[in-house]
Amino acid sequence: MGERLERLWPSLVALVGVVAVVLVLLWQFGDDTSDSPSDDAAASGDAGGDDEAAEPPPTQPPTDTPTDEPTGDPTNEPTEGETAPEELREPIGVLNQTGVTGLAEFAQQRFEEGGWEVPAIGSWDGSVPETTVYYPEDQQEVAEALMAQFPEIGRIMPTFEGINQERVIVILVDDYVDEVGEPE
Repeated sequence: MGERLERLWPSLVALVGVVAVVLVLLWQFGDDTSDSPSDDAAASGDAGGDDEAAEPPPTQPPTDTPTDEPTGDPTNEPTEGETAPEELREPIGVLNQTGVTGLAEFAQQRFEEGGWEVPAIGSWDGSVPETTVYYPEDQQEVAEALMAQFPEIGRIMPTFEGINQERVIVILVDDYVDEVGEPE
């Protein structure tokens, strides 16, 4: 038994070291909300974008019904398809759950043409049932304005663990392609 432990000891030390490095990286970069255009980590909440360092959590996003009631001043709410008031247009992230290559970039361009800043895009490996805008607690009005301007977004939900908690995030699924088409 002692000989076995002697052979396993270096592997156990290496494993503990790797776990410690991953935890430090997660602690250091986990809340990255920089506005770099290629910052996939800012959209997903990933620690630096390294797939081996951190994978999306196995938890599923909430499946509650969408919020239909607007909040705040109704005169500030855009009508469907109308550009949202500038004071409601915050930087957003876009994640692609589909197998359609370039869909996040395509959506990024559409949102930016509509007056929204999209500094973070990436992919999402999950099971969101329809294109959804997820919002942090203090940004529900921003999410509602985005959904009103872009009706191809099917629902609005509070954010969940595993995505960026600091900004509105849109997760694209196959119904988005049905509504707006595929990128060229």
